[in-house]
Amino acid sequence: MMITTVLLDAGGVILDESEHEVVRAEVITETLADVVPGYSLNMYHSDVEEALKCYSSRIYQYVFWKYLKNDRDLFDRMYALHLDRWKERKPPIKLSSGIEKEIREISPHFKIGIAGQYGREILDLLEKHFILEHFTYHLTQDDFGITKPDPRYLEQITQAIGVDPKECILVGDRIDNDIIPARQLGMKTILVRVGLHRYQQPRIPFDIPDAELDGVTGLAGAIQRVVKDSEE
Repeated sequence: MMITTVLLDAGGVILDESEHEVVRAEVITETLADVVPGYSLNMYHSDVEEALKCYSSRIYQYVFWKYLKNDRDLFDRMYALHLDRWKERKPPIKLSSGIEKEIREISPHFKIGIAGQYGREILDLLEKHFILEHFTYHLTQDDFGITKPDPRYLEQITQAIGVDPKECILVGDRIDNDIIPARQLGMKTILVRVGLHRYQQPRIPFDIPDAELDGVTGLAGAIQRVVKDSEE
């Protein structure tokens, strides 16, 4: 089936979340230190690595649950406290370096949509940078009641925009939340290795994406190569 549509993950592909990850690490460390004596930033990074190896779909919850699983009420309180602190210190969203150029190169050849856990704010940012016009579909997480890694989320996106999943390439930064559910629907996939999940490795052959990049630079060319390979 001919590839007609590219679905771009929001965080990690369209958006650079590196500053978010730094602040989130600080917030979680200081919150856990309130109840786990001596908890440090080094411990946090070690816990994140552990969560990645376990293919945890919710890294931050994994870290809190590791230490507070014997007290569910305390877990709920501390996780909520960390969210309050995060909301107060959350940096503004920003585009990944180079993504504007890639989107402009992709749009003449493919329809483009968003598949990621951001709402209206990402559309506002794309409009501010004069690239929203290159997106054929303006649906965001606000338009759906479920999200990744549930493959029905991607299925609902394709139904809403009127394409077959097999016509799509999903570009994401996570094997567990992006590549696997997309492959379950028959989509082609490209993994962008950035952020917390950049060292995540496939557990079985099914988890392997059709292509990998170390960043968004070169994405348009990678899409063309995946399409060419699919036609051979």
